[in-house]
Amino acid sequence: MSGLTGKRILITRASGQVEEIAKHIRQRGGMPVTFPCLAVQCCPESIRQSVKLLEDDGVHALFTSANGVHCVAEALRDTFVSTFESVPVVTIGHHTAKALSDMGVQAAWISREASQEGLMDAYRQRGLPARLVFFRAAQGRDALPEALKTAGVDVRLVPAYRTICPDDDTTAVIELLKGGGVDAVLLGSSRTAQHYVRRIGDARLANRPAIAVISAQVANTAHTMNLDVQVVAKEASFASMLDGLEEWFQKMTANGESHA
Repeated sequence: MSGLTGKRILITRASGQVEEIAKHIRQRGGMPVTFPCLAVQCCPESIRQSVKLLEDDGVHALFTSANGVHCVAEALRDTFVSTFESVPVVTIGHHTAKALSDMGVQAAWISREASQEGLMDAYRQRGLPARLVFFRAAQGRDALPEALKTAGVDVRLVPAYRTICPDDDTTAVIELLKGGGVDAVLLGSSRTAQHYVRRIGDARLANRPAIAVISAQVANTAHTMNLDVQVVAKEASFASMLDGLEEWFQKMTANGESHA
């Protein structure tokens, strides 16, 4: 029996991206509860203007989220595959790489470390590109581009999308939390963690379920939001988050403990 059997798990991804993780939760015996804490707005004009940057020799492209992949694919449509067919594309995490593959483009390599600092270390080991076109959120962190620029890389930042906090009614989920009807929450990004607390409106209530995060970076953000993190994924994927939750719940059961 899975450690997630009978567990209600809150999915905080954008509304258009919940079905895959919901399917995995059901396969493990859990019950997904949808609570989008991100809404994605694509920036098609800046994406289209960036295409010419990919034509130079020695250029690499970087995607750090599936949102970026989807927005670029939507903006470029039929030219998406041909635009990247001769450009080495790097991704953070297998989830982003899969989103890219589903659109017909294979990643040249995947950074397993789900942080910009970890990706910089990987670049140092593999060799730095002459130019990097970085498709990212408009509100992205600057640690990686600054480190790459210091190392002599010509970094071009392309705002592929922006994320906002949804403003739909939260009453049903808040009542579930109050009644102990949510066993775990999945937080896949720092901004999701921030929006989760904002939408609940009470850090103590937001802390009632077990909290699983996709990386140490997200864990750090969660801690600044006064969230207690029980599970940090070993790899940058939602599957790894679920693996960690299974182990955590099984350990709690073996020790005769409960999470409240």
